[in-house]
Amino acid sequence: MACLQFKLVTVFHIFACIFISISSGFDPRVSRDEVEEKECVGSSNFFSSYGSTHFHYNSLRHRYQGCTYVWGNLEITNLLDPKINYDLSFLKHIRYVSGYVLIGFVGEVNQIPLTSLEIIRGNHTFTVHGVEYSLMVTLTGADVTPVRGLTTLMMPKLKEISNGKVLFLRNPSLTHINTVNWVPIMKGRKDAVHFGENPYNQSVSNQTDPELCGGGGMWGADESLCQEVVPSPICDESCGTLCFGADPDQCCHETCAVGCNGPTASDCLRCRDFTHDGKCVPYCPDLTYQLLQECVKYTPLNAE
Repeated sequence: MACLQFKLVTVFHIFACIFISISSGFDPRVSRDEVEEKECVGSSNFFSSYGSTHFHYNSLRHRYQGCTYVWGNLEITNLLDPKINYDLSFLKHIRYVSGYVLIGFVGEVNQIPLTSLEIIRGNHTFTVHGVEYSLMVTLTGADVTPVRGLTTLMMPKLKEISNGKVLFLRNPSLTHINTVNWVPIMKGRKDAVHFGENPYNQSVSNQTDPELCGGGGMWGADESLCQEVVPSPICDESCGTLCFGADPDQCCHETCAVGCNGPTASDCLRCRDFTHDGKCVPYCPDLTYQLLQECVKYTPLNAE
């Protein structure tokens, strides 16, 4: 019976795209105002496309419609058909990706509206020439005159890429990513953001009013795309890049993401992995299963 229970939970975990109410804000102990959350299973297709261009686009839309949590990788690729009116608004609620984010071959798309995305965990990475990336944006337009393709990567709420690096390569129309402050996002990791050949449109990016976002980073030429940065003190070396004060005993707990208000796993602003009983944990304990970032308790069938 215990094995049966395990199988039921596993099947439930893999195929469920259901809605629940979970904790919100930057404090996992504070409940969200009845916001519905939906878990979706990501993909590992890299740049492959299956079926017709319409089938591929409809598959993406069906997979991520209403999704807030991506279990796996978020791959937005092969949007190249000029006959299709691509509407990617189904991406706007995604807040957390446990794997990597890959954006490529999207020459018929102007914007990627990941306006709610806060954390890319990078539990799985995309490897290029031996380097592991958790965010890769490449081959997003045609280098012709005038250039066309992806212009705006809309990620104003992105606050942490926990593992892996970032790569921008051959994005002739893309703008503003050169203004983004990547240090807090990459948590101070050195050599973490790579700009390859023609990574963005320099001429357009340099024409933007630098005071639009108060001199801060921006993801596009609109105030709604000003980069949101969580204030963080200068940390002691023993803390790495997450702390709530400058002293050696003011480090965030290792299970925290983004930042913290104190030293324990209950003080995290966001959890790197999961939440259990009001605390951040690296994995879900016995008699629980993972749903979104929550460890949900269940009772074995053979329990009295």
